[in-house]
Formats: sequence, structure tokens, C-alpha cells
Amino acid sequence: MQRKVDVLVAGSGASGLTAALTAAAGGASVLLIERAASLGGTSALSGGRVWIPANHLPQNAGDSQDAARGYLGALLPRRYAHLTEAFIANAPAMARFIEENTPHRFVACAAYPDYHPDLPGATLGGRCLDMLPVDLSALTPMARLVRTPPGYVPMTHAEWERWRYPARFDRPLLRRRERDGIRTNGVALVAALLDGAVTAGVAVETEARLTDVTLDGTGAVVGATVARGGAVTPVEAKAVILATGGFDWDEASRARWLPGPQRATGAPPGNTGDALRIAGRLGAATDNLAEGWWMPMLAVPGEMVDGAPCYRSLIRERSVPRQIMVNAAGARFVNEASPYNDVGKAMHARAAGEYPNDPAYMIFDESFRLRYPLPGISPGQPVPGWVASAASPRELAAAIGVDPDGLERTVSRWNDACAKGSDPDFGRGASRYDRYGGDPWSEQEPNLGPLTDTPYYAVRVLAGTIGTKGGPVTDENAVVRKQDGGPVPGLYAVGNAAAFWTGDAYPGPGATLGIGMTMGYLAGRHAVSE
Repeated sequence: MQRKVDVLVAGSGASGLTAALTAAAGGASVLLIERAASLGGTSALSGGRVWIPANHLPQNAGDSQDAARGYLGALLPRRYAHLTEAFIANAPAMARFIEENTPHRFVACAAYPDYHPDLPGATLGGRCLDMLPVDLSALTPMARLVRTPPGYVPMTHAEWERWRYPARFDRPLLRRRERDGIRTNGVALVAALLDGAVTAGVAVETEARLTDVTLDGTGAVVGATVARGGAVTPVEAKAVILATGGFDWDEASRARWLPGPQRATGAPPGNTGDALRIAGRLGAATDNLAEGWWMPMLAVPGEMVDGAPCYRSLIRERSVPRQIMVNAAGARFVNEASPYNDVGKAMHARAAGEYPNDPAYMIFDESFRLRYPLPGISPGQPVPGWVASAASPRELAAAIGVDPDGLERTVSRWNDACAKGSDPDFGRGASRYDRYGGDPWSEQEPNLGPLTDTPYYAVRVLAGTIGTKGGPVTDENAVVRKQDGGPVPGLYAVGNAAAFWTGDAYPGPGATLGIGMTMGYLAGRHAVSE
């Protein structure tokens, strides 16, 4: 491992790789270290889509920075308006830089709406960018180290829009891609960024954990210490960029900061708050520690990531007909088709000091099972033993510990609403975002469908995150700020390692990666200029 570099980057997710690539392209010597044996962090486990307002693709031609400014201004905390502006101004340049310096090629999701499409400045498509599939055999050999999540299917978003459901999948195509090393989603994004970084001269080391950052007498960064193979090695560096993810797997931090029902995460187990601890020891200001990128999740028994349980996100499953979510009272508590961040908020909402929507369950019928996908449950295959089933809503309620009268009333009311064509309780199906995720070939409304076909099924839905949002506060170049407001020269934080200035909001599909990569781009650029 190199002992002296210009820039040391800790973390191999999309934000860290973008920072490393940008610094190397600017002429710096760069060492990127990754705590785990696999590369990619949370990014590799994600869909890999990136939200970029006013981007360069023709499907986004009608968008503008002013429109994005209006939209984000209605969602995000005003105290960080300068960071919002930095994102709007630099995200398009970041996207062009990635295409110019890596094999990654963005593809606009022309029909994928922002998460709050009725707000001024929102778009109904074009800001969310997917990718062309990449061939791992054409990339750096290190691309084979990018982690792959359980249940991974190398399908593009455009293909999902065309196929939607398992019976329509092009199975021969997907099998060929799997066999030949053709990848999509977060795996493809990380692999392409990694190839660009290595080509630019970035040295990449796995199983190397950042343990501390060293400052000189003026408070500026002069190096760091790295633990690897039982030894701790000092590394001289003019800049250190923290991109180690959030504190999703640190039980003490979760218990202190996150809502009580939060018990699942889509992050890998190495995300234990290294950046938060290191920056805290250096006197950094912190913020947004009680927020996360909220996600309703499902635990499929036996699925693991890096030796820890893997939790699957529930996204499209909640938008289609013939399913509802209920709490222990057997009552619905949210528009199930809402953006996952909003459903997550509802799951850990407090009332009279309690969390009435924990535990929560998804209830569905036999027609749902035969048509729609659900993690760990394949249409047409035997139902796994961990899925509860019964001949009636009342019997199902007894099997999962839900109030039988409550569930029976709820199913009856839901079926009546479906017959009338609207949801009077939560407005499911009224939003253009709802309808986008629904069943376009449904005989009724795309989001509505009764629970009538026996047997009935239930799975536990867990309140989770796809990343925590709290960490050290940064400026518009991702430089970490101290509690007195001054900078820590040479110390940067990006992605979920930083205090995400979005508050509790989630603007659109891929916003986590879009913002993180843009701040990584700004950090890498600034680290070279200083």
C-alpha cells in the first residue's frame, strides 16, 4: 500500500469513486481504500440510478436549473440553500465528466416522475438516469470484486418498464447476461466508475480501514492511519475524503439517533459510522443524525451480504393491485404506493409516545402471488414457509398476531373502495407517481385491486433505511466544517458519510447517488486545487 499520496479516499461507493476519479483526472496521486473485501459499498446494492436535474440528455431537454431550484426549494431545508445551489449548478457537469472519463453511459428514464410530481418545478421524467449494460470482461479485473446483491437480475430500467412482471421477462437474455458478465444497476455503475478511476491512476486497496486522520499544528490534514491485516499503517496525504457510508450497522448510534422501529438496512455491514467518529474526534460539526433514506424492507431468510442479513427493498410491490399494508390493529396507515421515503416515515410515526405502525405487514391474495414479484417469492412456485397463509382474513390475522376484527373490516373496506375505483382513506392511485409504479395492464385501476382470491398471505414489513443521513457538516466543496464554523483544511465528507442537507426529503429516484456523486466530484476537484 502506498505510504504517501496527494489524496486518500476512504470508501468505494459511487461518491468515493467519483471523488477519486476527479482528483486523479486533475493530476493528483490518489489512494482509495475499502474496508471490506468487496467493492462498491451501498451503491453496488442499489438500483444504480442517478437523479440529475437539467442534465445533458435529450429526454430532459425541457428541464432547467430554475425549475429544479423551485422544486428543491419547496422540499429541502433553507439553511443549506448554498449546498442545494451547488448541487444544481454542478450535477450536470458531473454527469458529463463521468461519461467522458469512464465506460458508463447514462440513459434517461423519460417516464420516471420525480417523487413529488405535483410540486412546482417537478418533472414527469428525464431527471432520473439509468445506464447501458456494461461488460465486466472489458473493464479492469478489479471490477470482479464489485459485490452483487442477493436476487440480482441484470435488467435495465427500460426493460423493467416494458416487462414489469416475471411472466414477461426475457429469461434467455437475462441468463446470457448473467453468464457473460453483462451487468446493470448499481453493480454496473460501480464497475464503470472503478474502471475509470483505475485507468486514471487511482490505486485501490481492499480490506483496508481508515482509523484516524492526522492534523498538523494549524489544524490542516497531513495524513491518516489505515488498519490492514492486523497492522496500522500511517499514510501521508494532503487531503482525506471520507466516503465510508453512514452508521447503519452501528447499534449504539442507531439506538441513539434513529426512530425505534428502525431495524433493517440496505447498506453493507461495514457501514458503522467510521466517518462520523473520525470527524467527531477532530471537532467537526454534525447534523441530520436522526434522518435516513427511509425504506420499507423485507427479510428473506438465509439471504446475506458480507456475512450479515440482507434486507430487500419493497418499491414496486407496494404500487400494484391486490395488496395492502396494515399495522397490529389490522388497519391501513398509509398510501402504500407512495414514494418509499414517505412510507418509511409513516412506519415509524409516533402517537402518544408509541409507534402504532410497528409491526407492519403486507397482506396480499392468490392473484397477487401468481402475477407480481415479491422478494424471495417466485410466481408459480411453492410459497416459502416463512410466508403466512390462511383461508380468510380473520384466520390470517390470528396467524400473524393482528387484530382479526380490524383486518376483516379493513379488507372489506378496501374491496369496497376498489369496486368504486378510488381510495377514500389515503388516495392511493391519485398521484402520477403512484400510477407510474402500478400495473398498466390491470383490468381495473393500475394501483387498486381487491383482496378476494384465496388463500390470503402476509409478510412482515420492516422499517428500514438504504442509508443514514447524519454526519459531519460540509460546505459547498464538501470540506468538513468545525463546530465554530471554520473549515478543517484538507478533510472532506461525501455521500452518506456526510450530513445530508436534504433534511427528511427525498426529491426523486436516484437522488442519493446524484447528490453524493456531485459532492464527490466537487471534493475531488477542490482537493486538487488547494
